Amino acid sequence: MAETFDFIVVGGGTAGCLIAEKLASTTTKPSVALFEAGDRQESDSLRQTYHRFTLALTHPELNYGSKSTPQAHYGGRQIDMIRGKGLGGSSQINFQVWSLGARGEFDAWAERTKAQEWGFKSILASIKKIENATVKIPTVWEKFSQQSADCHGFAGPIDVSIGPLIEPEAKHILEAAAELGYPINLDQNDGDPIGFGLSLNSNMKGYRTTSESAFLNKSLPNLRIYRGSFVSKIIFDGNRAIGVRCNSSEYFATKEVILTAGAIGSPHVLLHSGVGPLAELKSLGINVVQDLPGVGKGFSDHPCIPVVYHMGHGFSERVSFSSDEVKISAAEHELKSSKTGPLTQYMSSAVTAFLQLPGIVDVEGFNQLPSESRELLLKQTTPHFELAMPGPLIPPTYVFEDKQDGYLTMFITLMNPQSKGSVSISSADPNIPPVIDPNYLGSSFDRAALKEATKETLSILDAPYLKQYIKHPILAPSSSNDEDIDANTQIVAYIIGNIAFEKISEEWNL
Repeated sequence: MAETFDFIVVGGGTAGCLIAEKLASTTTKPSVALFEAGDRQESDSLRQTYHRFTLALTHPELNYGSKSTPQAHYGGRQIDMIRGKGLGGSSQINFQVWSLGARGEFDAWAERTKAQEWGFKSILASIKKIENATVKIPTVWEKFSQQSADCHGFAGPIDVSIGPLIEPEAKHILEAAAELGYPINLDQNDGDPIGFGLSLNSNMKGYRTTSESAFLNKSLPNLRIYRGSFVSKIIFDGNRAIGVRCNSSEYFATKEVILTAGAIGSPHVLLHSGVGPLAELKSLGINVVQDLPGVGKGFSDHPCIPVVYHMGHGFSERVSFSSDEVKISAAEHELKSSKTGPLTQYMSSAVTAFLQLPGIVDVEGFNQLPSESRELLLKQTTPHFELAMPGPLIPPTYVFEDKQDGYLTMFITLMNPQSKGSVSISSADPNIPPVIDPNYLGSSFDRAALKEATKETLSILDAPYLKQYIKHPILAPSSSNDEDIDANTQIVAYIIGNIAFEKISEEWNL
């Protein structure tokens, strides 16, 4: 006999763990089933901030291993579409940067969707409820970070902090920014992110906070978690979702089926369930439950370019530590005995810069953008690109002859990209991976804006404060001319969503 619950939540990722716990914790104590295709992290070592940049590569079981289609505006190359698999989803393997968007962006979404829940004031109130921020830092660093008590929560389940150690790289980057006249933003999560600042991270005392560790860490007898359980289809009775099919079995919900399978997984499940563009579904022989043209459309992703430099003495301590077996052994012993020490400190600092291009109106393609896009890009708090640093060594096989040397990795990320892609399916078999086409740089504006952002980043690196440490580029354009930038960049994925907002009638329980 099929099992029945009050609620079924499909996808135990960043949103799914939270929703399942909140439902199960209500006073009526409804029965809740949470289905997750992956497993659960059993090792605390995987939550060390020291490994924050590498888990997606070193632990493939935590990553779906998806790839994009060949990208027309990127030389026909395919991009790794990294997304987390297992309880906690991508919060298991992301870079841990705890960053809230700009006030103008949220308010624009609220206006477009006619839903004030998307406005910045509402979003901030929700974030404060789940946030447990530790913002106290040494006095010497207060010129770089003063988190506002009005913009943070201090009693929620998600631990966030500046980190247990502010590394030398962070100081050098912030000092260089100040020298160049860039604004130092003391709290980038107050609705105005513009400027350089020390980023909050989703960790505490050197350990990553995941959605699973935050929300599924208590006994809830009315919550059942199905791990290793891939939901292949939502079951409908007419136009009402009543259950799911998983591993050849069926499970039913008396109240709601809630889909939280992520930016790629959610359209994949919907399409195989017969919800999506009618013509596409019929061509694959899938019974159409509801023609919803927006499912799988509107894919929007931040194209992101890493630049990496070999730095000289005094810039960083990461190489000297990671290459010293004696230090590593002592650090492992300290971690095991007290959960403290270097393995909870190194890789803990994050600096982010949200910047605007001063000549945005002159960037190719700007005047051809829809009026609402132009208006958003011209708002005072809307960033045009982001710099995230200091990142991981790319490529990780790069060898330092002098172990006192270091490296600087900066990720240049286009904000508010205008290119739109899609997620589709090529078969009626749900076990066949989805077809992911981000259409990176499909917009002429995106291509021009990312190039201008790269030029500004190279000018920052050419300033005296940082230039004194640079020995040579590891992965970077040799100059700021267009040809060198085109020939020496590689894109990495930074997924932000891909199901277009749909006006769905009240009776649809999707």
